[in-house]
Amino acid sequence: MIPISWDVFGPAIVMCGGALLALVADLLTTKRSFLLSWVPMLAGAVAALVLDLRSAGVPVGFDGIILVGTILIVLASTVLHAENAMPPGEFQFLLGSAAAGGLVIVGAEDLVTLLVGLELLTLPSIALVGLRQGDRRAIGSAWTFFLASVVSTAITLMGIATIYGLSGSLHYGELGWHGGSGARAAFSVGLVLTLIGFLFKIGAVPFHAWVPDAYRGASPVVTAFLSSVSKVAVLGALLVLVYLGLPPESSGVWLPLVAAVAVVTMTAGNVGALRQNDGVRLLAWSSIAQAGFLLAPALVGEPLPAINAAAQYVAVYALANIVGFIALAVVSKVRGSTSFDELAGLARTDPWVGVPLAFAVLVLAGFPPAVIGLVTKYVVFVPVVSGGWTWVAVVMAINVMIGLAYYLRFVATLFAPAEATGFRSVGGSAGVRVATLVVMVGALALLTASVWPSAVLDNVVAVTIEPR
Repeated sequence: MIPISWDVFGPAIVMCGGALLALVADLLTTKRSFLLSWVPMLAGAVAALVLDLRSAGVPVGFDGIILVGTILIVLASTVLHAENAMPPGEFQFLLGSAAAGGLVIVGAEDLVTLLVGLELLTLPSIALVGLRQGDRRAIGSAWTFFLASVVSTAITLMGIATIYGLSGSLHYGELGWHGGSGARAAFSVGLVLTLIGFLFKIGAVPFHAWVPDAYRGASPVVTAFLSSVSKVAVLGALLVLVYLGLPPESSGVWLPLVAAVAVVTMTAGNVGALRQNDGVRLLAWSSIAQAGFLLAPALVGEPLPAINAAAQYVAVYALANIVGFIALAVVSKVRGSTSFDELAGLARTDPWVGVPLAFAVLVLAGFPPAVIGLVTKYVVFVPVVSGGWTWVAVVMAINVMIGLAYYLRFVATLFAPAEATGFRSVGGSAGVRVATLVVMVGALALLTASVWPSAVLDNVVAVTIEPR
């Protein structure tokens, strides 16, 4: 019998339980209510976080970041409760299932569990993108996401099969090859094919084409999940695999691959963001650029510095993205658009939404007064330079400056002079107020971290692992 680590998979099971209860609660009622499915999903996510903290303690790692992000998104999903096109039970069930998949891949110790977890993360995410009933744009975005996912999964499966054939095992720490240069070359091919699945899920170039389309077609609440929780999970799983699962001599294959992908991804994402005049699309392209920065710490070659730097950066990045997209979800709900014309002067007319959105954007830019964004960018720069990848650090610095161009333009738009009309009254205002409260709490957390950066650097680090 294969032993099951309940400390690792217990939170995922609890999360799935909450998702199932949310679906059942919705099915047992004659009138659909977001509240009836929202409560069990929120309870399941909170219970999973408590279980995770009891087993892992503090500092927290990728799993804790996944759970905190999921809780914030579940809370903010109240903004959708008056939207008849969004089935509440199905939404919460798919959200919880995808989050459970993220927990599974972070805790996986073999390639089969990893593959199953990736699909558990991806398939509900695809359904979430196209969940809006009668929305052709959402359905088209989900179809694009699905086709790209199918291709990447097939390629990854071929890579896993190749690695298994050469290793005779699927368990981390036992992967390798038996034979001469031919076997090593075949293992390298299998490794590259396997990593393609991770690069697709994280939205790295050249597997990024689905990201702007999916983010724009989905509800901004769903986009918040895809750009934060999903990426945290994939990044954590990638780092654990390359440092815990693969033989050290394979680094000659994956390190140059990661370096090239990181550089191209951050550059392509920033260039794409420069042309955007819509808040969601701008943050979508920004998420592609940030994926390059997320991959950069892997270049260190030393497990703990790489994983800790990535965990600290992604914790701040995920929270800023959640605040940004949830704020845009409120704007979209109330004003019907997230174009720059609609966002102009938002920080003046509706400061409870506009100011937190501006601060989240400044965090992503790493620009004062959002000091924590600058600190975490420094955190990922240091290991890249110390690892000898000076040219990558130079490209990163150039991309930080490119990012400032569109981030500061976005902030300037939010503070531009505008007629102080305020939000128009709409049905379901209680849900809007709860989502706005989530935005304010998230921004307050970012502000606190900017005043006290050690709160992040000391309390958000990856779980210690033993490299091969």
